Amino acid sequence: FETMLYLLVAVVVVLSSVEGKKVGIIHMHGVVEGYLEHTNFKKFIERETGIPVNLLDAYNYGASLTPMQYQVPDILPRMKEIAAQYDSVIAIGYSQGGLIWRGMIEEWDDHNVEMFISLASPQHGVYGAPPLAANFIPFLDWYSRTTIYKVLYTLFGQSFAMFNYYLDPTHYDMYLNEVNFFPDINNELDTTPAEEKERKKRNFLRLKKLALIGGEDEDVIEPWQSTQFGYYTEKGFSGEVIPMRETRLYKEDLFGLKTLDERGGITLCQFDGLTHLQFRDNQDMMRTCILPLLAPYQE
Repeated sequence: FETMLYLLVAVVVVLSSVEGKKVGIIHMHGVVEGYLEHTNFKKFIERETGIPVNLLDAYNYGASLTPMQYQVPDILPRMKEIAAQYDSVIAIGYSQGGLIWRGMIEEWDDHNVEMFISLASPQHGVYGAPPLAANFIPFLDWYSRTTIYKVLYTLFGQSFAMFNYYLDPTHYDMYLNEVNFFPDINNELDTTPAEEKERKKRNFLRLKKLALIGGEDEDVIEPWQSTQFGYYTEKGFSGEVIPMRETRLYKEDLFGLKTLDERGGITLCQFDGLTHLQFRDNQDMMRTCILPLLAPYQE
């Protein structure tokens, strides 16, 4: 009888702690836009789930071009202030905002981010020209496949945020030497002390779930599979795009991707038929890819 009573009390305590848990969403916008563009997303999610959505008012529009290695440490204290209001945080990063969020998660010791939803975000970087731009600018596609790395991998090129995650696999050493932000959050640099790499990995693995959302009609991120950590091989455009589990980032578990996957913590949601901007707040996509993730947290 005493054992049964103890178990009953334990169950009540667990249920009470779950029900009483205060959860909030913190959303980071993308490049060359601001938090106001995501007002429809906020309204829809709050109406459907009752979970408060905080749109981060930081580095809007032109300021979003600021190099990523400056944005992440500057935004993180503001993010911590918002996160302190909640027991658990659901991080949502759209486009470039997804990389800012990953950078913050890795830098934030003992964070309370329980789930990270990466929404149309180039988590494995970008390569070549955005399909949308290549359709309107003559020779851009050819230029991006042959010469553009010589411009992007310079002090001038790296002064723009969107080139801080440009990963040319055919000039990998140059990428490692010239890009400050992306090789660092990927734990790709041999010069980074082992204890620092382990700290970043440990922080990433505090996540219980990582959701990667993207689709093949993406018209800004090249390749679109980068939204789910897929990427080109070392042969670049002459090769193929391989899925997440075949990439070096995953197989060598550089920052914890493989470990998180093996414990069942990664969800992939491919939603085709949307352009990059439509991933901001398309309701069919949100019902398919996001609401099921939020269901356990609904009031």
